[in-house]
Amino acid sequence: MKLQNTQSQINIKKELSKYTSYWKLFLISLLISFSAIYFYIKYKSPVYQTESKIKILSDDNNVKLPADFNSVFNSNSDIKLENEIATLKSIRLMNLVVSDLNLTTSYFTEGKIRNVELWNIPVKITSIEKVDTIFPKLGFKIKLNQDGYTISTSQNSFQLKGKRVKTKIGNHEFFIEPNPVLKRKKNKTEFYVELNNSSNTVETLINKIRIESYGKQSDILSIVLQDVNVEKSKAIIDEIVQKFNEDGINDRQLVSKRTIEFIDDRFDYLSNELNTIENQKKDYKRSNDLSFIQDDAVIDVQKKFESKEQLFNAETQIELSNLLKEALIKSEAFSLLPSNIGIDNAILNNLVNQFNNLILQRDKLLKTAGKQNPIIINIESQILSSRNNINQSIITYIKQLNINLSQQKVNFKRSNNLVYRLPTNEKILRGIERQQQVKENLYLLLLQKREESAIAYAITTPSIKVIDFANASLTPVAPKKDILFLSAFLIGLIFPYAFLSFYFFFNTKIKSISDTEFINSKIPIIGEIPFFETNKIFLDKNDRSVHSEIFRLLTSNVKFSLPLNEKNNQGEVILVTSSIMGEGKTFITSNLSLALASYNHKVLLIGADMRKPRLAETLNMDFKGIGLSSYLSEYNLNWKDLLVKSDAYNSDLSILFSGLIPPNPSNLFSNKRFETLIEEAKKEFDYIIVDCPPTIYVNDTLLISKHADLTVYITRYNYTDKELINYSKNLFVDNKLKNMAYILNGIKSNSNYKYNYNYGYGYGYGNDEDNKSKNFFNFFKSKNS
Repeated sequence: MKLQNTQSQINIKKELSKYTSYWKLFLISLLISFSAIYFYIKYKSPVYQTESKIKILSDDNNVKLPADFNSVFNSNSDIKLENEIATLKSIRLMNLVVSDLNLTTSYFTEGKIRNVELWNIPVKITSIEKVDTIFPKLGFKIKLNQDGYTISTSQNSFQLKGKRVKTKIGNHEFFIEPNPVLKRKKNKTEFYVELNNSSNTVETLINKIRIESYGKQSDILSIVLQDVNVEKSKAIIDEIVQKFNEDGINDRQLVSKRTIEFIDDRFDYLSNELNTIENQKKDYKRSNDLSFIQDDAVIDVQKKFESKEQLFNAETQIELSNLLKEALIKSEAFSLLPSNIGIDNAILNNLVNQFNNLILQRDKLLKTAGKQNPIIINIESQILSSRNNINQSIITYIKQLNINLSQQKVNFKRSNNLVYRLPTNEKILRGIERQQQVKENLYLLLLQKREESAIAYAITTPSIKVIDFANASLTPVAPKKDILFLSAFLIGLIFPYAFLSFYFFFNTKIKSISDTEFINSKIPIIGEIPFFETNKIFLDKNDRSVHSEIFRLLTSNVKFSLPLNEKNNQGEVILVTSSIMGEGKTFITSNLSLALASYNHKVLLIGADMRKPRLAETLNMDFKGIGLSSYLSEYNLNWKDLLVKSDAYNSDLSILFSGLIPPNPSNLFSNKRFETLIEEAKKEFDYIIVDCPPTIYVNDTLLISKHADLTVYITRYNYTDKELINYSKNLFVDNKLKNMAYILNGIKSNSNYKYNYNYGYGYGYGNDEDNKSKNFFNFFKSKNS
């Protein structure tokens, strides 16, 4: 359990370290988020909440006995707060508020960033347009002068003289006059004005007003309005309360009087109408032979569906028969006819099948007998007779289908007329029943309301009780700084986290030896090579640089990974390969050879990559002579004569370069010359290191892998795809590569490894491009010391 907890902590630390290395990205994201919120709060107008409480009073003054015992203890009144809320937010009521307070006109003082809305200013501007007129929002500036006003729009500017004047901008007319409520102030003489149509203003106000009850047991409603101007909010809420109260009182005064008058006038009329409607319903059913219209409709629709289906089948059969007839006419005398095309006639289908069988029988006999054979002549006679029978059968069948089609059209028309009349019958009957139901309900309702209206007549009670007049909050409710800054903090973390998670998810490159592809493998990892900026080479035996120590350590691991050498006088063969180009295979091979030679071992380095040789370039040697390819193709050459001594590095290292590029290296490796070279080299050298081509492109490495005592498989940090590790494991499982061991090359300092060096090398193409593609991310990574 303790080990599992430790591994879990290590995994968590590893996951966190993937993100913490990009701390600059998180820091920039947080700074941007906090800056955006800071400026938003700074320049956003504060919003205050204004609230008023009213109690809805019942308009029923009668004392009612409880219907059951439980209702005695139930304090719920018969007030429907949902209805009152709907009335408070009704367009009719809001139109009155907008009109009385002149809310279609808004006043502002202009600022550098935002405008500040005002409520009462020394001037009053009133639109003359009708309430239901729709026009776009109009904005202009007004400046108060001693003798009038100056109006400025985006197009022009003009002056008006007088205290109360009528003017027009575009198609919009309005009055300008002094505000009797507020006297003119000398320090405020210029304002920005917006005129909106009544419909938009009412809709905006309804959306901003929030009305809700205090609970199920309460008759109290809370009217809440959030706005930047507190004075305006108070005036709006108080006006809404006043209009609602006046509307309730007016309704109560009119209801009782009109109800009594209406009931007296309607009783006789309703009685006559009910009798008339019932007689009308009876007569209509009799005249149209109706019993229950729903059941009649089901039967008629079913008949129409069946008739339509039969009509469709008849038309389909006619088309299929015509197709068969056309195929019969256009086809040759002894060619096959299409069968089983959907014709619903067993006789015709049998004739076609018999005809096709005769055709097939004739074709089969023609392969062994001549055309003058009596049997073939007899079959051909039968074919012609059968062909004539098919033609006559098709003609007869089409005539039958046309007769059937005519009958089905008559049936469909008849059933369609019945269905067509159903909506009309249903509409008329439902209209009669609807009138009957309305009249009956109205008759019963009037009976009930007659006595109630007589008692309530001339009695008017208040509709509401104001508990709290409009009162604004002392602190703004928006913007909420704590929530906004917390949101900015979370957004500042979430966005780079999501971005990096997306990047990590789609980046399938090897990142460390702890990746699952390595952990789940039975192949050991014998080396981790850091990233070096330049193409370094193991210089000499006394070199104590980091580069040299890394490859001395790799040399020890390679020796440890080699199997026990039962023949002490035989050298050991080490194959170095990789999956693809660019993983640093030749670089590792060169330095490993030099490191082994530094221990006074005789080492032979063979450049077996004859497709894209890079060995001479890596060793900084200018070699363009013949090499391995020439030895394998020319039997008169001795491989020892082709060796090159690396005296510039280590005299114990001999090199056999790949030489000239052959047209097909795989054929050269298939002969016995390479096997002979290895066997002879084992007697001369302690280690034979073979630089092989990548395995995923060609099979050269697989052809010579049987000679290896150890196969070193190169992978590269942030370059080798994880799927390639699975590919290399399959080579090992299938015994295509012997005694494999991995090396992870190119580990960078910002990869959270223990190294703090820079190393890099590429096989072929791809190295520079890979580094460039990481520059964006490397900018944000921290440098681990």
